[in-house]
Amino acid sequence: MRSAQEFVHWLEMGAGARWLRLAAAVAVTLAMSSLIAWKQFHGPTSEATLEQAVIGRQLAEGHGFSTLVNYPQTAAVLRSRGVRFDPDKPYPDLYCPPLYPLMIAGGLRILPAATRAELFAMPAQLTDGFGADFFLLGLNLVLFWAAAWLTYQLGRELFDPRAGWVAALAVLASLSLWQQTLALNGSALLMVLALAAFLIWRRVERFAASGNAGNDDEAAPVPSWRGHVWIVALGLGCGLLFLTEYTAGALAGVALVYLAARFRGRVRWIALGGFVLGFAIVAGPWIARNLALTGNPVALAAQDVALKAGDTTAEPGVARATLSSELPVLSLRKLGNKTLTTLQETLNTKLWSSGAMWLTAFFVAGWLYSFRSAVANRLRWVFVGSFAVLLLAQAALNSGDTERPVVVWLAPLIIVFGTGFFFVLLGSNARLGQWPRVMATVLLAAQALPLLHDALAPPPPIRFQYPPYFPTLLRGMRAELRQRHAEGRFGAMADVPAGVAWYGELRTWAQPPRLRDFYAITLDQPIGELLLTPHTLDRPFFSELNATAVMPGDLRNVSNRFGEWGEIYAGLVTGTMPREFPLSIPHKVADNLFVLLNPGMPPPREK
Repeated sequence: MRSAQEFVHWLEMGAGARWLRLAAAVAVTLAMSSLIAWKQFHGPTSEATLEQAVIGRQLAEGHGFSTLVNYPQTAAVLRSRGVRFDPDKPYPDLYCPPLYPLMIAGGLRILPAATRAELFAMPAQLTDGFGADFFLLGLNLVLFWAAAWLTYQLGRELFDPRAGWVAALAVLASLSLWQQTLALNGSALLMVLALAAFLIWRRVERFAASGNAGNDDEAAPVPSWRGHVWIVALGLGCGLLFLTEYTAGALAGVALVYLAARFRGRVRWIALGGFVLGFAIVAGPWIARNLALTGNPVALAAQDVALKAGDTTAEPGVARATLSSELPVLSLRKLGNKTLTTLQETLNTKLWSSGAMWLTAFFVAGWLYSFRSAVANRLRWVFVGSFAVLLLAQAALNSGDTERPVVVWLAPLIIVFGTGFFFVLLGSNARLGQWPRVMATVLLAAQALPLLHDALAPPPPIRFQYPPYFPTLLRGMRAELRQRHAEGRFGAMADVPAGVAWYGELRTWAQPPRLRDFYAITLDQPIGELLLTPHTLDRPFFSELNATAVMPGDLRNVSNRFGEWGEIYAGLVTGTMPREFPLSIPHKVADNLFVLLNPGMPPPREK
């Protein structure tokens, strides 16, 4: 700067003003993120989330796409294909898409080895939280910030910068989106990929409008080679969505229909070929790996179409823990009921509480209006079709145990188109149109009220509430096996195997629902420890049993009521286990937390 006056002008009117606004936005975002995370983050509470985290750690440590969670179904399927159990070789994962674990692995690999070790060390106090959980939190926050930035980019390109800013701020002010981010389940990654796909789709539409339809005045000519590059990129984006959530791959079907309808003649076949090429580049190796292991493109995740979380007759966790290579039989009646029930619940409640809130109403009302921008208008209808297809695909093909509703990770796109229509309505009113900033502030304030309520609430006395995960106990299970020099010779089993694998870094069998499967597993590896947590013991039947005086030997009707494990659960109360059961009298940690040890393990050795 040649003078102070020029510097002041640069700061107030030039590029400096933009940098100041950007710095202020970043500072406010970081401060808000820190406050919300401090108040609302209590650690992961989902087995599906921790299972993906375990795979990510295995990748980071050089063990490939393997898992420390031994699902009996995996053991049975691999045995039917000639792969027997090896205590020194983890099973390959056959359930989870790979991209979110790959992101976790990439983040861990960036860290020095000493830092990674510190992440998985026990904190001085449990209330301090577990270091690896904070790593997952940081990764998901970065993805969420990226989603907000992409929301701004899409809003700016489809409408104008003010629409981009309002849409981005609406994303950052959404309580539901924050809750999904703090759940660490990878929803933020799906938001990023969906937004990126539609940013690419906008460029494909501009190419189609300028080079094919030729009737869009606002569409500048797009070189053919560049347009086809964007089509390949769209295939890549859909492939990445498929590798994050298998049902999200349904977007590829929408894209193929769009390309077939939007282009003509030879260009159509080139476009379709380019899209398929892009999809195959990223998804092809994973599909080939699954075919080699199981004969199915999505491995054992294919059974999700016949399963539904919360349905006692089709629970995903029960299917995975059953020692059988036969996948659940698909019932068309159950599939229809699952699909209709999920769609009804989504449209009645989840759609309006998914994060877009007030902007959902603007999005729906905007269907009656045609935007001036032909590209924005066509892309809006492409999104409506994509939303319907993805909603139907998740309702029918997903079991629901991943807890990543499509209405949540598509909420930023709903916000973008809802914001665009909001400014259309604002511009059509002569009086309100004079106060665009005030009206946008009112809209954002209404959007932020639930988040503000939670942010201002006092933090709970115990910030990290892990049940059914107790990191100290889970790490103690591994220490017990090592102290007895029994790790590998004797295995661990739990009703929360992913929690033991993540916090205890211990290869763990999932507790099978059938006791005979338990005995079959012991033929491959004797079970040294069995952990039963509130995940099982907080169920009503155990509360009833615990409240009733059950005398030793008086186990009438227990097995009939509680299944094959009934005598074992009754033994937790009576202190007497069936004679043939290999584990000893339980060690009671709490009323709903027990560890059973095998007396056949070597005795503890002095340190």
